[in-house]
Amino acid sequence: MKKVFLKMFVPLVLLFFAAGVSAQDTTELVKIEHTYYTSYFSPSEHIPIFVNYTLTGSMLSCTTKIKRNSKFTKDPTHPDITNLNADYTRSGYDRGHNMSAQDNSCNQEGMDECFYFSNMTPQPHFFNAGVWETLEKQERTEAAQYGTVIITVGSLGKVETIGKDSVVVPKYMWKVIYIPSTKKYQCYLFPDSDDAKAPLSQYVTTLDEIQEHAGITFNAGKFVFAD
Repeated sequence: MKKVFLKMFVPLVLLFFAAGVSAQDTTELVKIEHTYYTSYFSPSEHIPIFVNYTLTGSMLSCTTKIKRNSKFTKDPTHPDITNLNADYTRSGYDRGHNMSAQDNSCNQEGMDECFYFSNMTPQPHFFNAGVWETLEKQERTEAAQYGTVIITVGSLGKVETIGKDSVVVPKYMWKVIYIPSTKKYQCYLFPDSDDAKAPLSQYVTTLDEIQEHAGITFNAGKFVFAD
């Protein structure tokens, strides 16, 4: 089993470096704070470059779950740079949540906020509904098990743009998950592509690789911008 893992994992890492993705430019980002997540949004790329949130077991342990009935909409705190619904329409890409709607199924405010475009990244459907969703489910399991997990979602590179606003479709999506009770990190790097069909374990990467290319440094689950 270990040999199979190495054969599948190494090409993914080599693909990442071969793409020549440079360190992320963080100088233009707009910090948008909501009750349940914080978005670091790029006005030029029209996507969040980072989304950070804390998921707890108590956020998931309600008797009656809220139905996913919120609508994708511009962020009322920054409507000028997040009025992007038309850009996604018939683009071939999902409006991909960074913080999952299911994470907010016990709170209407959180459910509404997570449908703002400050929390959306273009994702191919089978990636969004496949390995990406698998990781989201794992995060909720770990939040229930450990009480608290701190999650940062990020994007890197560019495949193309969509819509009149030229919303960037990133080449890669990544996640860093920190479990405070164990003081351990879990790090994942995915091509933002329907070709990402391997088991979740094949997209494991290192914290150092994420930090190097994202231009940030993590400390106890929180990040700061690198000098």
